[in-house]
Amino acid sequence: MIPVQAKGPSSQQRLDEIDGLRAIAMTMVIAQHCGIAPFGWTGVWLFYCISGFVITRRFVQDDLTRLPMPEGSRYLTFVYRRFFRIVPIYLLYLGLGSSLLLLTERTESIQNIPFLLTFTFNWQAIFQIWPAPDGPFGPLWTLSVEEQFYLVFPALFLILPRRRFLAVATILIAAGPLIRHLMSGVLYRMSPDPDFVAFGVYASSFTQFDAFLMGALVACHESRLRAHPIIVKYFSMIAAIAMLIYVATYVGINISNGSRGIDIVRNIISGVLWGNGRETVLYTVLDLVWISAIMWTLIKPKLSRPLAWPAFVFVGRVSYGGYLYHALVLWVLFTTVISADPTLAIPSRLLLFVVVWCITVTLASITYHWFEMPIMAWANRRLRQTPRQMGDAT
Repeated sequence: MIPVQAKGPSSQQRLDEIDGLRAIAMTMVIAQHCGIAPFGWTGVWLFYCISGFVITRRFVQDDLTRLPMPEGSRYLTFVYRRFFRIVPIYLLYLGLGSSLLLLTERTESIQNIPFLLTFTFNWQAIFQIWPAPDGPFGPLWTLSVEEQFYLVFPALFLILPRRRFLAVATILIAAGPLIRHLMSGVLYRMSPDPDFVAFGVYASSFTQFDAFLMGALVACHESRLRAHPIIVKYFSMIAAIAMLIYVATYVGINISNGSRGIDIVRNIISGVLWGNGRETVLYTVLDLVWISAIMWTLIKPKLSRPLAWPAFVFVGRVSYGGYLYHALVLWVLFTTVISADPTLAIPSRLLLFVVVWCITVTLASITYHWFEMPIMAWANRRLRQTPRQMGDAT
């Protein structure tokens, strides 16, 4: 298999700026759930783009630095690494959340455990296969989306010749709006409720795979982007123009529908993201913006340097645990201390955000250093000691 990239030190280094972006993504999501950032949900799509970029970058590095391995062995290695990076703390969180639910006698949310354990919780969240409140598990549907992508992506990347993979990925990205349009039509026939349709497109896995694939293409072309920063600049201009056109178009639609004042900007990047083609084009435009941010970290201009500051990097390293814990912290606070009141004053929401963010990062840093990393270190030692077994298992 001929790698796309030329070997170079830059492709072998961990990018601190990517961790900085992770910190921003986690903070945006927490701010959304504390009621101070209506666009904070877009941080999830930043996570998606980063995920596609990082896992593909690792595959490309393996192509450049390791002896040839059977593709089945590489797939098992990928699954092994992902399992020990994602599942142990995920199970710890599910156990902690379930224990608190039992202690408070709010056991209805525990009915979601089968979907959470099988990473199908996004479909439960959409279709309510059996009605159950989310409790502290609400945001975990996004992990189901990621895991479902991981089932498909390695097969595409490892089995297809590289140039064919790039062509297939490009076609799937281009088809993203069509896939979302078709999905919205199916959901609308099931129920014309705009909230149901909007969330169905939002939380379905295959309607969002293009975000991961965009990240994958950036990883495949990393050397080219580093060598030609002008590509990044032009791409960023295109992304910015696309976002401006999108916003201007739906501001115009809102005005034509009689909206005035603040209502002019509702349901464009927040609110009910369905109708007049919103669900078809929004996520593509959003992905372009976040992919531009990832591209800028590769050429390291002055503007992106703050992302590599130690504080940003530290929060980014623990952001997976932070994403998990923030929902539990909020649930505990809303259950025992304050009311989940949508009319809560803005100063109170800001205070809530600061408290939740600090507790979340503290918990995430503790488990990162004392639970996640020891497990990963053990798993990596075992992987290095048994490469033959991993190959024979194919």
